[in-house]
Amino acid sequence: MRILLALVLGWLSSCSTLSHVAPAPQAPATPVVTPLAQLAPFAPLIGGVWSAPFNADVHDEQQFEWVYGGKFVRNVHQVKTKDGKVVYEGETIYAWDARDSKIAAWYWNATGGFIDGEARWDGAHMEFEGDNHAGATQTERVRSVTELGRDEWTRTGYFWKDGAWVEQGKRTYRRVP
Repeated sequence: MRILLALVLGWLSSCSTLSHVAPAPQAPATPVVTPLAQLAPFAPLIGGVWSAPFNADVHDEQQFEWVYGGKFVRNVHQVKTKDGKVVYEGETIYAWDARDSKIAAWYWNATGGFIDGEARWDGAHMEFEGDNHAGATQTERVRSVTELGRDEWTRTGYFWKDGAWVEQGKRTYRRVP
């Protein structure tokens, strides 16, 4: 009987103690970012993963995020096979150049090449143009046109060849669920 009484009293004691336990700590809230006004057109692209097929076997994944409280935008992309193997990747940083009143951009990729250039937004339309500092076998200049849609965006790429822009393809990106 004493054992049973001790168990009941112990249980009652633990019940009363549990009612006074502090709630578990919660993860810190994601800070609200107020981007520079000149970078605000990137807002619809921020967060999540965007994907576009090259063909049935390869697709491109892009992710955009605010960096340093909205003073920069980082765009990381990976070209992957259908089994998830990364076959190419690169990263772009966009920044407001206050001295020249333009959006500057720098792109680095897995080949060791890099591009520096300028982005211009006009509503839901962005044009990027830059100089390629890669090997002699690659194009010397690149250009892309990005158009934001309601639930998707498209990017059309161009290479400079023989004194003219040559389209290299258009891809439509959709958010990965």
